[in-house]
Amino acid sequence: MATDYRKSYEELTERVRQHQVLDGIGSVLHWDMQVNMPPKGAHKRANQLALLSGIAHERFTSEKVGELIQLCESGNGALSEAERANVREIARDYSRATKVPHDLVVELSRQRSVTHDVWTRAREKADFAMFAPELEKLVALTKQYAEAQGYEGTPLNALIEDYEPGASVEFLTKLFNEVKAVTVPLAERVVNSSVQANFDFEKNRFTAEKQRAFGEELIYEIGFDRQGGRLDTSIHPFCSGGLGDVRLTTRYNEHAPTQALFGIIHEMGHGLYEQGVAPETYGTPLSEALSLGMHESQSRMWENYIGRSLPFWKKFYPKLQSHFGGELSGMSVNDWMLAINHVERSLVRVEADELTYDLHIILRFEIERDLFAGDISVSDLPSVWNSKFEKYLGLTPPNDGKEGVMQDVHWSGGSFGYFPTYCLGNIIAGQLWKKMNADMPTMKQKIENGDFAEILAWLREHVHKLGRRFSRDELLLKATGKPLGTEDYLSYLTEKFSSLYKL
Repeated sequence: MATDYRKSYEELTERVRQHQVLDGIGSVLHWDMQVNMPPKGAHKRANQLALLSGIAHERFTSEKVGELIQLCESGNGALSEAERANVREIARDYSRATKVPHDLVVELSRQRSVTHDVWTRAREKADFAMFAPELEKLVALTKQYAEAQGYEGTPLNALIEDYEPGASVEFLTKLFNEVKAVTVPLAERVVNSSVQANFDFEKNRFTAEKQRAFGEELIYEIGFDRQGGRLDTSIHPFCSGGLGDVRLTTRYNEHAPTQALFGIIHEMGHGLYEQGVAPETYGTPLSEALSLGMHESQSRMWENYIGRSLPFWKKFYPKLQSHFGGELSGMSVNDWMLAINHVERSLVRVEADELTYDLHIILRFEIERDLFAGDISVSDLPSVWNSKFEKYLGLTPPNDGKEGVMQDVHWSGGSFGYFPTYCLGNIIAGQLWKKMNADMPTMKQKIENGDFAEILAWLREHVHKLGRRFSRDELLLKATGKPLGTEDYLSYLTEKFSSLYKL
């Protein structure tokens, strides 16, 4: 009897969609944990997420899923190119998932929740000793995960693979060295420039309510679907969810409104990616982001390439003034441009300027590299952190909390190998941006007119709707005509800041 490859494919994708439903439930629980959940709910939520992770892992790694993958692979000729790509990516996910013991999946999930809860309290108190024991447990479990996956070179390569397939410590180190070679001397020239921004406006109070109202108006006008998403407040900004239910969060500083404003635009960039997938592929790899580096390219592009540009604020600065009135009195759009593109050595990554931001990422990447290579331990993190801050940014963190080693949420959630994708996203964005400008010669005018439809359509055609259909390098070749490289990104930074600061 002939094998019905079509039926096997449909059964396989239905099982994958069910797995994604379980993941989606977990995503909502994580969102609720960071937005709404009372502190005493942490233990209960850890158990809920651990059980859910175990169920999802057990269902996805069943022998039946493996059999269906084999059947579909043997009948590739009966499937379309897109369907074969789906099977390829499902097989990759299955291979990685089946390498990890069920008990380790459950324990990792539970420990991530516990560590995150302790982090929220330890960060507030700037008490690393309070955080360290739980982080040590999480690092140990994560090393077990890396061993289960297998790797060449360093355990961190196994972790990077989860976020940026095909990347490695060696590959990233080469790219980051190219970035440092340009950004470090450029930042030094900018910091010493005679052109200075005026921050008198930060003496005024910008209420969180008004900031949120303007942020929502902004993202809805750009194209974020208000019927398929929402904006809330959390300790650390993030985007979660998917098509039909995208959750954005930010945090507010009433004397530094740019922090929330650009945080909202950044997370909107992630949200637009999630809202831009092909609906018919939803629940399969073809509806998932290609990689976190590609995801970051979208958020960084909207935040910086568009959101910190003069055409953008020629459109939106009058609206910002109408929201805040006297708080921005006497400040021109050109004054505003210098303020939002101000370059300085800073302590906090999410508040860092566009030019020095990569240095914040690179130092974290190097710490993770050394931690998983066994060259440093968890107890060494505060001193190593402070040493690298002094080396790369010329600053000594005053504490281990919000301005020091515990400022980011990533390690508390076990997201080791995630940080490099931020810098990689900047690099990818530079390459996409150059090609978009070539394809749309009037793009700056469209931005000034508040017309983002063609920009969003280009990104959806060349990035969003493709999901994981192609590898990162294949997608970039198709979209831009060349493989990944730092040239376009570094040219963009050099031209932008040389012009702003009259270098």
